[in-house]
Amino acid sequence: MLIGYARVSARDQSLDIQVEQLREVGCEKIFQESASGKDSERSQLKALIDFSREGDIIHVMKVDRLARNTIDALNIADTLAKKGAGLVFHDLGDVDINSDIGRVIYTTISAFAEMERKRILQRCNEGRAKAKAEGRHLGRHANLKLHQQIRELAEKGMNKHAISKQLRCSRTTVYSVLS
Repeated sequence: MLIGYARVSARDQSLDIQVEQLREVGCEKIFQESASGKDSERSQLKALIDFSREGDIIHVMKVDRLARNTIDALNIADTLAKKGAGLVFHDLGDVDINSDIGRVIYTTISAFAEMERKRILQRCNEGRAKAKAEGRHLGRHANLKLHQQIRELAEKGMNKHAISKQLRCSRTTVYSVLS
């Protein structure tokens, strides 16, 4: 059976292109999810691995859709190989990952995907540090109206838990405003 796996990192991203490409390849069943690639506890990936059996071929459009670090990528490939399932990445020219050459290519590409992820994080951290050094605001802006309501209810003698319930905010918010 031809099985597909499609993943995007955020819920506001679309799986449509990957799913369409997997259908064009002939995948009869496609596992789809919105989850970070660094998260090894992905429900649809687990379901795909559990579902696959000997003779199945798993199709993934790009290596980084399956895993973002080399160790996870190799573990997934090994698990599928032990079950007798093939693994094909279309961005690697449809190379069989279970062959010796395919394994070398897959390991190399996985290492580059992991390096790219680290570089993205590094650039984000550098940007945050620069913005902070320039005195720019990072993160969400404080809800001043909510903060005022919290203070007013606290002044009336309401406890922090009751304030959080009434205003439908977290107790952490209440504690931080009142500290």
